[in-house]
Amino acid sequence: MIGLLLGLLRRAGGWRPRLRPPTPDAAELRRDLERVLHDGPALRTSALALELGLLAVTVTDPCQRDRVEAAQHTVRLVLDDLRQVGEALYPPVLPGAGIEPALRSVAERHGLALTLDVAAAGLGADARSRTCLLVADHLRSLRRDTAVAVRVRAGRHLVRVRITEDRPGAAPRRHWAVLRCA
Repeated sequence: MIGLLLGLLRRAGGWRPRLRPPTPDAAELRRDLERVLHDGPALRTSALALELGLLAVTVTDPCQRDRVEAAQHTVRLVLDDLRQVGEALYPPVLPGAGIEPALRSVAERHGLALTLDVAAAGLGADARSRTCLLVADHLRSLRRDTAVAVRVRAGRHLVRVRITEDRPGAAPRRHWAVLRCA
């Protein structure tokens, strides 16, 4: 009976599911993993792509040049994949640019129309990171062409997040979260 009621409320847009923010340890782990991925495999793969480019210029045999260029193309695809994994772990622009540019980057990559209303001045790095990861993870779960409105309000000890999704042909869905910050 309760499941039926929740299902009806959910379809009517009246039920607002609560989102779970990552723990501080999980956010730190994700940041560290993105950094290791960027500073290790991604950098080495980028260097390999450059080296293959230099090699392609020096090869005189057209058949061999085509093979080297094909290998270079494959290495570039691997590099793109590594960057996508890193971005999914932790938006790389977050530490330097902040929440808004990081979320805009995620929304753009996933084809979402994003409206942001962020009043989070004075948030510490941990709260900024956890808030951004919470929203970014949710954005990645949405279908392309979804319009999303994100509202973030930071208080002294709490951050409140509200996300409203408006998918074509469906009732708007609302989600919320409250993060405790130090």
